[in-house]
Amino acid sequence: MRRYNPAVELPLIQYPLKYRFGVTGTRGISLCILSCFLALTGCKSGRSIDRTAAKQVSDAFMNYLASDRVSEAVGKMEGVQASDRAQFEVQVRKLFDYCGRPLDSEFKHDEIGLKLYPSGQQKPMRKFYYAADTTRYRKGVCFFGVEVVPDQNELKVTTFGPLMLQSGQLPDYLR
Repeated sequence: MRRYNPAVELPLIQYPLKYRFGVTGTRGISLCILSCFLALTGCKSGRSIDRTAAKQVSDAFMNYLASDRVSEAVGKMEGVQASDRAQFEVQVRKLFDYCGRPLDSEFKHDEIGLKLYPSGQQKPMRKFYYAADTTRYRKGVCFFGVEVVPDQNELKVTTFGPLMLQSGQLPDYLR
């Protein structure tokens, strides 16, 4: 019979199944496979948004900004009521303090994913990246990200923001 030596060994403690974190047995393996399946299919749910239709919304949004029609761009945003447009326009114009207002746009890359809301709601999302000359910088310094989600029977912009590389190198897809 082997004895426990506290000077050189840690005690062997067995916890009930509810405290076990390892994957053991057929139930553990089944749960692991199910978790992986759910995670992978959840990441791909952005495919339910038609890429062409979402890109048209995103391109139109960027074109409105480039032609200084910010109020019309705000009209393409999710959750903006007609009475709130002026307030949203002020907030979007404040974002231009960071990089300047885009003067044009060149599509660079898109991604799919899920938009998670503070309420716990999730929506499939497509994010589009654009390079642009701005009122402050030449093209290649500032980029813009536009996220598009389904909103009732149409697609809307949910998030927009300027991006600027602070250090390191640009990803290949933005060059």
